[in-house]
Amino acid sequence: MAAVVVSVVLWSTAYGLSALVLVTASPAVLSELRLLLAVPLLVAMVIVRRAPDRGLCALGAALRRPRTVLLALTGVALFYLPSNLGLALSSAGTAALMSASLPVLTALLAWGMLRERVTGRVAAGLALTTCGIVLASARAAQFGLGAVLLVAGLASYALYTVLLRRLAPPQGGAQRTAGGAAPDPLVLATATAIWGALLLTPWVAVELVAGTAAWPTGTTGWVSILILALVVTGPTMALYNYGAERVPAAFSGTAAAAVPVLGYAFAVVLGEPLEPLKVAGGTLALAGIVLAAMPARASAPVVVSAS
Repeated sequence: MAAVVVSVVLWSTAYGLSALVLVTASPAVLSELRLLLAVPLLVAMVIVRRAPDRGLCALGAALRRPRTVLLALTGVALFYLPSNLGLALSSAGTAALMSASLPVLTALLAWGMLRERVTGRVAAGLALTTCGIVLASARAAQFGLGAVLLVAGLASYALYTVLLRRLAPPQGGAQRTAGGAAPDPLVLATATAIWGALLLTPWVAVELVAGTAAWPTGTTGWVSILILALVVTGPTMALYNYGAERVPAAFSGTAAAAVPVLGYAFAVVLGEPLEPLKVAGGTLALAGIVLAAMPARASAPVVVSAS
């Protein structure tokens, strides 16, 4: 339980830390640098978790699979690109609260692609979440293109989540089948991060050609990007995996639902003005996610992310 809670708290800092980096860095540089700094740590974690030869062999096999490229495209490239552009046009608090739309988008895609049944309680929870998001975003001064880009990124991540469910073992409690067919979560996440960095390279090239590419500057910018890469992207994922394998999925799913509200709270700590309407909307969204997550994820497979 402690591992899950700590990982969720760390994940909730992503939007606030990204906003600090974007003060001086460009969106493409932020996205690429975060991955490039995280990949060596992820590879080292794979080697430590498994023998060096077995770990690197498994990583090489994962990199050659077409589905890994698809996961990198939906869960990294098409998530980071619009999300960081949207964050540059919006605020960390608004972005964090809008991330509460992820369960709604995921449920809709799961219903359409996997024919997952939506119970009455889940539908009510998703309705509450939607109302909370609308309430929290109603008075956002920069609501517009930034919000559209944020939702586009979240929609891509929702697709990534559904694709991961399709690839997961049929029995949610096991990470591997007896024959080893199910991918190791850490190996898959590392391979996805590597492909994600490659897929984001053209975006960096566009910024370089346009003359808009910029590196982080100052202590705040570099400390923030290092935390994003070495804590939020790497060890946090390992903590969540460790905890989620040992507690009921309902607990880990409900704990993850706290990310939007904690993310807004972190943005306020970093200096964003406290807005009662956003607090009310975030609380309503959190209540809706908890209502939807408890029955829906009790038997759901653990989802692993490289972001």
